[in-house]
Amino acid sequence: MTSPNTQTIRCANCGTPMPVAVRSLVDAQRDAEGKSLLISDQINKFQCPNCGALNVVDAPLLYHDATKELLIAYVPMGVAAQQGKSDERIIGDLMNMLTSNLPKDQFKAYMFNPRRALTMNGLIDQVLEADGISPEVMAQQRARVDLIQRMLQSATPDALISLIRDSDDKIDAQFMQTFSLMIQRMMAQGPDEMAEVMMGLQEALLENSSYGRDLIARQERQQALLQTVANDIQAYGDGATRANFIELALRYADDDERLQAFVGLVRQAFDYQFFQELSDRIEKTSGDDAEKMTSVRDRLVELTQMIDEHARQAMQQTTNILRQIVESPDPIAVLEANPHLVDDQFMAVLSMNIQEAQHHGHQDMADKLTHLYEHAVELLRAQMSPELVMLNDWLNIEDDAELANQIQQQAPQYGSDLLRLMDAVEDMLKEQGQAEALTKMASIRQMVAQAVQ
Repeated sequence: MTSPNTQTIRCANCGTPMPVAVRSLVDAQRDAEGKSLLISDQINKFQCPNCGALNVVDAPLLYHDATKELLIAYVPMGVAAQQGKSDERIIGDLMNMLTSNLPKDQFKAYMFNPRRALTMNGLIDQVLEADGISPEVMAQQRARVDLIQRMLQSATPDALISLIRDSDDKIDAQFMQTFSLMIQRMMAQGPDEMAEVMMGLQEALLENSSYGRDLIARQERQQALLQTVANDIQAYGDGATRANFIELALRYADDDERLQAFVGLVRQAFDYQFFQELSDRIEKTSGDDAEKMTSVRDRLVELTQMIDEHARQAMQQTTNILRQIVESPDPIAVLEANPHLVDDQFMAVLSMNIQEAQHHGHQDMADKLTHLYEHAVELLRAQMSPELVMLNDWLNIEDDAELANQIQQQAPQYGSDLLRLMDAVEDMLKEQGQAEALTKMASIRQMVAQAVQ
């Protein structure tokens, strides 16, 4: 897959320089993210981290879908004159990008005669039509985007609530999916003010639409279910074995929601040895019981693969963001302008890249990444309350005596409020499936409870 071309542009509104990843080629089979950006009309559109203005890079684009033998070229008006080339020469360059690494036996006749799209909307329409999406569905999607834009431009909170209520029949799963794509895109690019606006709109949608209220109710039921499954897991204690987890999985055989929650909470427990022990047990069983156990095993394999694929995609997205930051003229400035990008996964990817650079002897890059890591830690701590900073420090203390001493000295000043904060942190750790941190947090909580009494 041809990687997006990272280049620095200046915001058309305020002139702020920013690194952006411009796509010239979207291969549907190799670049799912690129296709998603294209059909949501977000490709090569970038939000300024300073003023929030949307900047559009008018770049030629070649779309390829080998499964449909579909090749479409789009050259924006005026680009050929700017580059001093003809449209055909530009398309030829794009074709070279596509075919440079393509084996000869994969060349087909359609590749020598790409379709043309006169506008970006025309390109999107052709892609969606090839995917079997009707013009009516396309129009509905554009209407959703238009409605979201009108909501963002509402003059007052009351006007926004009124618009949401008047549009209640239009706010459904498809609308929220469209909104989710837009919010992810805007939050990934900043600025913080725009992220806050989007989060405020999300809250208003959830509170003031029928679909939103139903969604909240479903989430509350799911949270209760997660807590129930977490309690079942914790009932086995610190010495839980694979046999215990097999027993619990079989107990959930007829409750797929609990089975999903189970895998989500302790994905790391479902390793090769787990499935080997489960398969051994199946071989020793016969009749309906064996069939039931086989069905559970197959479902567990499917669920773990789904979680792993989701994690892989999230990791790839974070890796792309890190690359854009590192390749920018001023990585620290870009990081400071986008503090919302710094989360646990960002830190993990950054740490892995530091180790990789050191392993290959690229010390200059390792030093650059280490400096970025240190600054990211500062950003994280600046966003945390003193209590959270203290909890984080406690979690990183390995000496039990030192930990007990720190808790005895620091915890009493916060009183019982600290216990409530720790309960919330434990809930977050459960949702993330961080069993090791959860175990240590439970031990810390016991010491804190004694210290604040």
